[in-house]
Amino acid sequence: MTNWWPLFTRDPVESLAHDDWTAVGPIVSSRTFGTSDIFSIRPLWTEFESRERDASSHHLLYPLFNHYAAGDASHWHLLNLVRRAQRDEGHYTSFDVFPFYFSRQTGDPETSHRALWPAIGTLRNFLGRERVDFVLWPLYVRSERRSEIRYSTPWPFIQYRTGPESQGWGVWPIYGHFERAGAYDRTWAAWPFFYNYKDGLNAEVPYERFGVLPFYARERAAGMRSETYGWPFFGYTHESDPRSIYREVRYFYPFVVQGRGEEKHVNRLLPFYAHERRPEYSKRWYLWPILKQEQYELPGLNRDVTRVLFFLYRDEKQTNPAHDFLARRSYLWPLLAYTNNGQGHRQLQAFDPLGTFFPRNEKIRENWTPLFAIYRFDRQPERTRHSVLWNFIAIENKSDNTGSVHIGPLFEQVETSDASHWNILKGLIGRKRIGEEKQWTFFWNSF
Repeated sequence: MTNWWPLFTRDPVESLAHDDWTAVGPIVSSRTFGTSDIFSIRPLWTEFESRERDASSHHLLYPLFNHYAAGDASHWHLLNLVRRAQRDEGHYTSFDVFPFYFSRQTGDPETSHRALWPAIGTLRNFLGRERVDFVLWPLYVRSERRSEIRYSTPWPFIQYRTGPESQGWGVWPIYGHFERAGAYDRTWAAWPFFYNYKDGLNAEVPYERFGVLPFYARERAAGMRSETYGWPFFGYTHESDPRSIYREVRYFYPFVVQGRGEEKHVNRLLPFYAHERRPEYSKRWYLWPILKQEQYELPGLNRDVTRVLFFLYRDEKQTNPAHDFLARRSYLWPLLAYTNNGQGHRQLQAFDPLGTFFPRNEKIRENWTPLFAIYRFDRQPERTRHSVLWNFIAIENKSDNTGSVHIGPLFEQVETSDASHWNILKGLIGRKRIGEEKQWTFFWNSF
């Protein structure tokens, strides 16, 4: 290790194809591991590069500005409000300034659009609609979906719907009726207090929703009936063939709920206790919101997550039932963060105020987390390392019984299999041993 803290430190590990260097404490850093490189000027700039995948990303004051590139495609965004994307293949470009300007150019008028909101424009494949046209929004809005055309003049108060199989009109919130042959028949009045919706009319048993709120609400479908009295507090749900059998009773929902079924189990007595179990998922609350436990059973992976007061303490374990594998992330906000990747690399850090909120965000982990690393402990199969004040104090022990101690440029001690040395101020005073030969250093000269 080279340690001229705080100006420059370097820590290469040749056996792992790993090379780290930092400058100006935690501000500037470079990491190389395998075919990946990460360079940071924290918190201003961070860039990631994968030579294997020909992909890179660059981030300015993340999450303020982000740029991504892979192959012939690239895109950037500013807080996801100003966005631009391009792809050389197909000559695709898009540029959006949400919610004021939208542009997509593909070389085909049928798939291209431009819009300047609220003045005039056309949008394609927007908010679930194949096409949306507007002029002086909300005075005129027209949308298309599956040959159905919807008009609003102005939106959302006066509505009109037409098409080969569709018709209807409405004056929101007074009254509205809309229907599509074989699909739906929906009526509402004094919205949201009265509604009568029927969907899936071509099915053997349509899906029906009826409500006179807050007095009564009902849902019916194939194998399901649900009723609520004094909405949303008291009610029941019964499900049977073709659905999995399930019975639920609600007393002052959502506080007291009890449900039993083949694939679902619910016990809820909030804020004291709640338990919900579904296929591949289970959740428990104790003294909500104090303690929450979740279990996920995914193909080849189980996840157990425990939280105390949402973010104050978070512990996640990942296991593989078929293999001896355990990965873990634990956070005691804002004091400690612990990670174990399940492949022999463990790390403990003090402090970490962001990890519990973004446990899987690599950009936060690289750009912001090191700024708070007053102390960091790393354990890998080949070495164990302690770092204090961003490598001002660095203590390393390797599996071959060698190691080193660095206190910035003030003190250095290194032990190898056949040699050792220590020195103060990089050789002002020091002693070196190579085999049986010993040397002293005074004023950077050996004797």
